[in-house]
Amino acid sequence: MGMAGSDRLKSWVSTTTWGSAPWQLTLTAFIAALLFFAVPSADAAVGLDPSWESALALARAQNLAWGPEIVFTAGPLGYLHNPVNYYSGQSVAATVYQLIVLMALFLGIAAALRQRFNPMTSLIVAFVTTGIANFLIASLYPDLAVLAAFAWASVLLLQSEPARSTVFVTCVTLGAVAGFQLLVKINSGPTILVIALTVSVLLGWRTFLRHFAILAAFAASTVLSWLLAGQQLELLPTWLRLSGDVASGYVDGMSVVLGAVAIPTVALTLTWLAAVCFVLVQRGIDVPRRFVFFTALVSLMVAKTALGRFDAGHVFIFLALVVVVLAITPHISTRHVAVIGTAVTLLFLSLIGPGVGDRVLAAVLAPVHAVDRLVTLGAPGAMDDSIEQSKERQRTNYAIPARFVETIGKRTVHVDPSEASVVWSYNFAWHPAPVFQTYSAYTPVLDKLNEATLKDGPQYVLSHVSASKPATGIDGRLGTQESPLYSRALLCDYALKGIENHWALFERTRPHCGPLTRLSEVLARDNDTVTVPAPTGPGNAVLVGIDLNANLFDRLFQGAAAPLTAFTVAIDGVGYRLVSDNAAEPFLVNNPESARGTNLEIRARTIGVGRHTSIGNHSASARLRFYEMAVGP
Repeated sequence: MGMAGSDRLKSWVSTTTWGSAPWQLTLTAFIAALLFFAVPSADAAVGLDPSWESALALARAQNLAWGPEIVFTAGPLGYLHNPVNYYSGQSVAATVYQLIVLMALFLGIAAALRQRFNPMTSLIVAFVTTGIANFLIASLYPDLAVLAAFAWASVLLLQSEPARSTVFVTCVTLGAVAGFQLLVKINSGPTILVIALTVSVLLGWRTFLRHFAILAAFAASTVLSWLLAGQQLELLPTWLRLSGDVASGYVDGMSVVLGAVAIPTVALTLTWLAAVCFVLVQRGIDVPRRFVFFTALVSLMVAKTALGRFDAGHVFIFLALVVVVLAITPHISTRHVAVIGTAVTLLFLSLIGPGVGDRVLAAVLAPVHAVDRLVTLGAPGAMDDSIEQSKERQRTNYAIPARFVETIGKRTVHVDPSEASVVWSYNFAWHPAPVFQTYSAYTPVLDKLNEATLKDGPQYVLSHVSASKPATGIDGRLGTQESPLYSRALLCDYALKGIENHWALFERTRPHCGPLTRLSEVLARDNDTVTVPAPTGPGNAVLVGIDLNANLFDRLFQGAAAPLTAFTVAIDGVGYRLVSDNAAEPFLVNNPESARGTNLEIRARTIGVGRHTSIGNHSASARLRFYEMAVGP
């Protein structure tokens, strides 16, 4: 009976026409999207990522002007990829966007498969592939949108002679999608634009009108999406310029030096790229060379992201791309699929570790959570109840002292270094420093933007106090160095109101610091230990600016080509990651008593500079410029 049933199923799959009609494709894609989209929880959490997710929602709810008032790696439509319920209207829009992205990925894969499989087989493989890709990257929708663009572009490249009208419509549509995605996440838009232009060139480099139409669609979509997001058109150039600073600063500022733990990922990445290139130069292959070249290019871009900021989440995006390529590539042997699939699985398990159980459980329960989300969105009052319960849980976790909450009241507040979700859970009036998570102020331009806002901005700054002294930021950074101008503004334009339960409250006052006065200058090399000059008065602060002697290796391999090196600063023998773009700006290394107990507290006796590298020399040299600054009451 079992064999007979299996044979009947295979016969039905091979003969049925289900999936050939557009409505059947759309319905199947919608069902797949419903089953997969609810992998992440819709309940607000606390932490670094939930904080910026809440900030994107707050920015939309409070109609902040992107550019002068807020800037991040996302844009004014960034709230669309939030899985969390922060505001009811946003949750509806986000749900629609997320379902559309998953449907687009499913339909793109199915269209590529349909060129060599019957309708039902195409749907089955597309369903499995979409589910695996979504499982791997845990519903990171901007990255799923990139995968969808890759799949749809591949449909054209896998055809021997695609219709010119089809090529034009597909490429221009991808250009428009790229403009929209730019406002969701700033790196996904350019990536999709490159995909569209690459396909257009591969299918006829002389079709300049089509290339221009893609760029025009990208520009028009960007402007239209900007206006639909409620932003003022004259601020678009400012946001684009500052977003460029964020993107360029991210390359060096957020890179993670590749160590031994990265060896399996690097090995798989290089093997994959080598295999694709080998296929490209092989003679007599059955796969279109333009598709192979396109796969190599997109793989290189995604691999650069995965290895640039080396963590599990970024690597999983690369693995998801590999899965999609394996699914849609024609004439690939079962043995090759098994070998590569096994390698992908083993790497995934090694990186996710004990968290695999939670990921599997979330995927299994996703259909149940999807129903729950839709009910919450549709039932009167259910969304408001869910949001209030999440806020109550967050208030319990944050436990901000009642006297601080009462003091802030309805006045404006900025929360540092990263917990913007405090504003949402306590219903504070938010007036953030534009780069609202200070670790993202990677460049002097962004740091100065934060300083200017702080000098004449929020009435209060609520600071979550680091457990370590001096305060340590993301990736082991020195808190006072990652945003030196911001730290000085907080010290000089605000007064400490109190410290309690790991929270410090500052109130804006008149400026009470003097100018910087140079104390000394020292050339430090080869991990020299330099004594920090003592302040000449009890109310004075000491600062240091570091002029790094960066060579070509540093410029290329801090993140631009590959993250193999990073500068460090040693405070009293303890090494910290140095944000090299901000190193020349004098930062606090010795503060008066008024900073005690806060993230500004630092009493350095010695300082040195060095390198953290994957290979080669660990020494570094720099000129240290010491300054003193009077700090009044």
